[in-house]
Amino acid sequence: MIKSELIVRAVHWIERFRKIIIWIILIIIIAASLVYIKADLLINILTKPLNGIPLHFMTPSEGLMAKIKISFLGGIVVASPFIIFLIIRFTGPILTKKIKILLIFIIIPLSSILFFGGLCFGYILVIPSTIQFLIACGTEFMDPILSANQYFSFIVTLLFCVGLIFELPIILIALSRIGIITSNILKKKRKVAILLSFISIALVAPALDAFTFILVTMPIIVLYELSIWSIVLLEKNDGRKKSK
Repeated sequence: MIKSELIVRAVHWIERFRKIIIWIILIIIIAASLVYIKADLLINILTKPLNGIPLHFMTPSEGLMAKIKISFLGGIVVASPFIIFLIIRFTGPILTKKIKILLIFIIIPLSSILFFGGLCFGYILVIPSTIQFLIACGTEFMDPILSANQYFSFIVTLLFCVGLIFELPIILIALSRIGIITSNILKKKRKVAILLSFISIALVAPALDAFTFILVTMPIIVLYELSIWSIVLLEKNDGRKKSK
């Protein structure tokens, strides 16, 4: 009897999960289609760090594929809040009403703001110096002929990495809520965190000069400190609830 109930529940969850996947795919397609309409504007923005160096396509379809790739990845970014909302609804039976409200009205908007902030930060500070450095290294003995497809893949990957780095507070707070870390652990590991932030930026953008490198790492350190004090406040709130 118990086994049959488990099988029925498993089938029900698989069916719901299949519907969620279909909805996610449809939302991404719709968002990508909307982004495609303004793809030329997005391409102009992303090519500004090249300072007039032209892009080339090596195959007849590469120009179209680069445009589709930008639209698809832009669609994922635009659709991400809706995708997270669907996942929350899918896990509805597991999550309490209070947690769902917290996720929908605080976590999703905050994570979206942080991610878009990371994209803007990467575009303004990280990409220009990185592109200039890499092209300067090559022009000493070669003439640059840049593939549009490869260039946009590089730019999108770089921006995506910086955007994920800016999600640090959400990740740390989530880990604290499930008991993996505490504010005391983060305080003790502060020096390690600063070192890791330097390493992560060096890996993502090795071409930054000393001043820009410090300027880029400062927001990560600030986000880390904000995470610590947010967790401290949450722990104090948990302590008050237990005392009652």
